[in-house]
Amino acid sequence: MSHEPVDLKKPRQCENWLRSLAEYVEDTESPRVFWLWSGIFTIAATLQRKVWLPFGREPIYPCLYIMIIAPPGELRKAAPVSLAKNLLQAIKIPVFVDSPTKRALTQTMAELHKSQWFYIQNDQGVRVPKAHCSIALVSKELSSFLAVDAKAMIEVLTEIYDPHDEWEYKTSGVGADKLYGVCTNALFASTPMWIANNLPEEAIGGGFTSRTIIITAEKKYKWLDIPPPPDPLIYDRLRTDLLRIRSLVGEFQWHPEARELYGDWYSTFEELTKNCRDQRMRPFIARMHTIAIKVAMCLHVARADSLIIEPSDMGQAIELVSDVYETAPAAFGGHGRSRSSVETDTIMRQIQMFGKTSFPELLKLNFRNTNKKELEEILETVVAMGCVRVDYDEKATPYYTWRGLHGDGEKRHPKGVKQYKP
Repeated sequence: MSHEPVDLKKPRQCENWLRSLAEYVEDTESPRVFWLWSGIFTIAATLQRKVWLPFGREPIYPCLYIMIIAPPGELRKAAPVSLAKNLLQAIKIPVFVDSPTKRALTQTMAELHKSQWFYIQNDQGVRVPKAHCSIALVSKELSSFLAVDAKAMIEVLTEIYDPHDEWEYKTSGVGADKLYGVCTNALFASTPMWIANNLPEEAIGGGFTSRTIIITAEKKYKWLDIPPPPDPLIYDRLRTDLLRIRSLVGEFQWHPEARELYGDWYSTFEELTKNCRDQRMRPFIARMHTIAIKVAMCLHVARADSLIIEPSDMGQAIELVSDVYETAPAAFGGHGRSRSSVETDTIMRQIQMFGKTSFPELLKLNFRNTNKKELEEILETVVAMGCVRVDYDEKATPYYTWRGLHGDGEKRHPKGVKQYKP
């Protein structure tokens, strides 16, 4: 497959691609965490299946599923998704369309391996071509991507998350599609309400979300009445360095200290699983270690061509993935079998947003969806959970104060790992 030539002898345009991305989008309202993860996705999709890390029987490739979940319109979640799609298309990375069928996706991927390849040296030192069907799935609305047949699409997304050397999809009466060198990256956006009302129960905590990095935020980065145009020179540098990242081929290696840091972190997983408070997150714990490795690979190539996972890469990846574990439950908090689960999640978000609010205020906000008795039961529930504290004024009017998902208002980070900023 022919590509725009890249001069690897020239220095990179960006000292750190993710830091340059942050500079490019500084004057936007979207939370920085949305831009950071959309940038990590863009790097992963650019690397495709051309770099890997040996890992037991099967190597790890940088394939990531990332979902940004936020209320409609409030946090500008579509902008990071759109820019990721724009950058990938600008460097000719295959990007799949919205509203597909399962067969349309597998047919597209089956065609890709005929035109996508790279060269590696075999044991005899001979350069041989390796075919692959790497693809990026991008949608500003998950509801649109799953519109035709949500169940079938979730099934195939779950299947092709793993980088199969060969994978076949057989249909009844219309043939079969055989995929070689699977590597799928996905970036979706959705709302908590849509997730609660539409995503199949088996997808939450099961195969699909256990493979997905769920990103959410509480507020905008800043408020801008008229955002200024971004700097086209920075965009050009971002695009130029993505072309360079796309040219990287080969096997990642561990820096010994990074390998030790990873091992120490992994040794905490048994206790983490035992103490997991949200059963929907237990399957994600089982995949956190490999997800963190993929993220570390992306963080490294954001700043260097060498294929070495260094201690800073691994430490930052651990911090980022641990953040996801802490915050993801809030993103699909309303999903469940309880008839009041959606209203409970909505009320928790309101208390979190206001910091402190009264019973009458909450009733005024939610009277269309609940009544006084139901609201009292919901508030008793969130107080019992420890997420909210109740106090009373001199007239015995209850006031509710947000305490945090864990009842202490604080997020928990791995010991010794600083908060990551590109």
